[in-house]
Amino acid sequence: MANRTAKDASTIRGTNPQYLVEKIIRTRIYDSLYWKEQCFGLSAEDLVDKGLELRYVGGIYGGNVKPTPFLCLCLKMLQLQPDKDIAVEFLRQEDSKYIRALGAIYLRLTLDNVEIYKYLEPLYNDYRRLRFMNKQGRFELVHMDEFIDYLLREERYCDIQLPRLQKREALEEAGQLKLYVSALNADIDRATSSEEEDNMEERRKKERPKLVSRRPGRDRSRSRDRRRDREDRRDRDRRDDRDRRDGRDKDRNREKSKKSKEEEEQEIKEANEIRAKLGLAPLQR
Repeated sequence: MANRTAKDASTIRGTNPQYLVEKIIRTRIYDSLYWKEQCFGLSAEDLVDKGLELRYVGGIYGGNVKPTPFLCLCLKMLQLQPDKDIAVEFLRQEDSKYIRALGAIYLRLTLDNVEIYKYLEPLYNDYRRLRFMNKQGRFELVHMDEFIDYLLREERYCDIQLPRLQKREALEEAGQLKLYVSALNADIDRATSSEEEDNMEERRKKERPKLVSRRPGRDRSRSRDRRRDREDRRDRDRRDDRDRRDGRDKDRNREKSKKSKEEEEQEIKEANEIRAKLGLAPLQR
């Protein structure tokens, strides 16, 4: 039958590989249109073409619990159980991020603890965005490194109960894994060193001693002399301003007196012209 596991497939963790997906989810996948139309008669080689057609990841969605094509292909890989080299080749496909995610979840389900860390941890350096369909049938954005982190830390992801994974610290203590070195360690070290340098500089500025004069009496006399000089300059400036104002006032008074004399002469002249026309004697100045 189309839903049976391949005859040459070996058991994983003592059970049929398809049983790693819960029965109710398997039933929904078997009844889905995508499984019947796209996954029927698929071979391990044809899985690559179907994986390249993926456009999002996810588990089940909607009120009637529909499986995503990603979940259907994951079950198909468990059913066919392709060679590990094929699944590892999925991880090396840098052009297709969704087929890389498909290979990652398959290896998480089928490999042992040490190999899971060995093959999945390098994908922490992949920061590409993935479309993830949630249970409401809406798309969310996750990054590839987040996707890998969920596979390594969560107990359930994409509606699949993930097999128990031993802690990395325990494998390091047992000598089965080397100490993990993140690609961000160099950036973190540079940032911390720059912060330490800034703190040291601030500490030096605070600890720098203040200059204290050894001759306070002379400093007081100097400040007193400077104060007197400032007061003298202020007095001189006030006197100069007063003299300038007085000079301006005198100039104005002279101009006014000159104008008044000219006006008076002009009035007398006009009056004499009128008196001459009338045959009267002129006015004396």
